[in-house]
Amino acid sequence: MWNFVNGIFATYHGTGYSLQDFVTAFDPANPNFIKVLLVAGLTFAIGFIEYIYSFILINREGSSPYNIMMHSYYFAIDSMGIFVFATASHAVGGLWVFTFASLAEVVWTLFEVYNLIKCVYVERQEIWGDITTKEAWQRVFGWVVVMIGTVNLFRIFMNDPAMFKWYIFTNILMGIMPGLYWEKRGTRIGASWGLAIVILIGTVNSFLPTNMWASVSPYFTFADNPWFYVIGVISIFFACRAFWVLKKLPPKPKTLSNGKKTIW
Repeated sequence: MWNFVNGIFATYHGTGYSLQDFVTAFDPANPNFIKVLLVAGLTFAIGFIEYIYSFILINREGSSPYNIMMHSYYFAIDSMGIFVFATASHAVGGLWVFTFASLAEVVWTLFEVYNLIKCVYVERQEIWGDITTKEAWQRVFGWVVVMIGTVNLFRIFMNDPAMFKWYIFTNILMGIMPGLYWEKRGTRIGASWGLAIVILIGTVNSFLPTNMWASVSPYFTFADNPWFYVIGVISIFFACRAFWVLKKLPPKPKTLSNGKKTIW
């Protein structure tokens, strides 16, 4: 019995991954190179689509599918990722995937900046009530400072040289939080069936045995890291639950008072 308990709660199967794991995985000489490339490409593409939905919804419907905590967290992750991936690329002699990821993070960070601006100028009253623009910016700044400090401290604590451990939390958060946020607001405005489908696909893709993390390092396989897949099951459950939430909420009008069509 103690062997089982220790295996689940007290045994660490290695301390993590290394930058060399990426060099090996994304080397064209790797027999699984095409598979790794396709899985990574799909994972990046889904992340972009999830945030494209966000700024389409905020522009069309005046409401984002994600809350201020998510926006500030993703800003912290992605803005730090610019530098982390750049330094990782330099450390291994210019690995193309790190260089690409650093540039991709620039785009993602701009997405976050856009959404944070919209939090202040479009969603301010919905998020914080009757406060001024200056007060809203102060709160956004506070959230961003807290998230940047937290992400970087725990990146060091977790021995996470390429933020790979931290980045799985972006997908965990994406699977769990939007449906809960939509339920709390009590409206489909700012939410989307299409986005719910994309989130579910992205969450499942993140926790299949062939996921991007396990493709890069055995540290993320089920044999070495079963808790990775436990949280995956939980995240997929909440991503599925978002459909039940949407079904309960009142349907959107096809056109809003501002004359703009809503998003399915």
